[in-house]
Formats: sequence, structure tokens, C-alpha cells
Amino acid sequence: KIITTAEGGLATTNSEELAERMQLLRSHGVTRNQKLMTKEIEGAWYYQQIDLGFNYRMTELQAALGVSQMKRLDEFVAKRHSLQERYDLLLKNLPIIKPFQAENTYSALHLYPIQIVLNKVQKSRKQIFNELRDKGIGVNVHYMPIHMQPYYRQFGFNEGDFPNSEDYYSQAISIPLFHSMSLVQQDEVIAKLKMIIK
Repeated sequence: KIITTAEGGLATTNSEELAERMQLLRSHGVTRNQKLMTKEIEGAWYYQQIDLGFNYRMTELQAALGVSQMKRLDEFVAKRHSLQERYDLLLKNLPIIKPFQAENTYSALHLYPIQIVLNKVQKSRKQIFNELRDKGIGVNVHYMPIHMQPYYRQFGFNEGDFPNSEDYYSQAISIPLFHSMSLVQQDEVIAKLKMIIK
């Protein structure tokens, strides 16, 4: 999530079986691998669709972009950690809950999601979100609880099934965090957030 290939991505595994499955699914479930086919190959053109897959193929240009960014991944992550530490310090007296990170773990810090302690502010999450957006701050909400999505109703999930995730969602706002973010940009986010929620 913190590097781009314009569109597409990368999956890694130490399982040969899973790797073969991903390779199959990335190209509509189509294979030219004879050991996976149900009948003998008729010629060099021959393939079989043995599963219902997706179009997850990348172009060479997209792959080259991703590879070039992989070379800078450590730099990108280090910058995000520096910005996270600064956010943690400069937001410590606000009525927010900062992102949790378990001990002995290291995150790539894809996002910086905060939770607004709503009983300590005079505004709703929606008001705070809209005011930040109106002031040019690129906030978002990550993520909506999956069990509340319409698709999952068919599996028997309902609002109220996972109150902790719903509580988190009701207070969450992700504030900007990106490797090219300057300290001036971060100061602007902090100043506007303080102005809106104090």
C-alpha cells in the first residue's frame, strides 16, 4: 500500500501450492500447465480455463515502476515512522486515541488512523471530518466494518454483531501520512485538527 505500480500489486508466499493457485487466479483461471489440465494438449496454442479467476496481470511498465520503488522502500517506511513519532508527540494532549501498535512489531504505517474521543468534544465525527476536508486536509475513514456492508447480509451478518468494530468505526478518522509529506504539511494538519476539536 505504500508503494505504487499505478494499478496492481504484489503477493508473496512460502507455499508452493498457494503460489500456483495465485498464478492461476491472476489470469482468469486459465492455464497452459499440462499437469493442471483435464485433457491432453492439442497444440502450442492450447489452454484451459480450470477455475473462475480474475484479470490481475500487470504490464511490464507497472512492474518496473513497482521494482524501482521497492529499492526505496526502507526510506519510505523510515520517513513514515518519523512522521508517526511526530504525530504521536504533537497530538498527545488532544482528545484522541492514537493508532495502536503491539510490542515487538514493526509496521509499514500505511495509514495514521486516529479515534476522536467523542464524549470529550462538542462535535460529531462527521462534523470534524467535513471541517477538515473543507480546510483542505485530505482525511478519510478506514475502514467501514465489513459485516455492515450489504453484501454480507446474505451470510447472516447484521449491525450490532461486532460492537467493538462498530465503536471504532464511529470514532475513526485517518489523517494524512505519506512519505513525501513535509513537516510544514504535517504542522498544517496538526494545527487545523487542534483548531477544530478543541
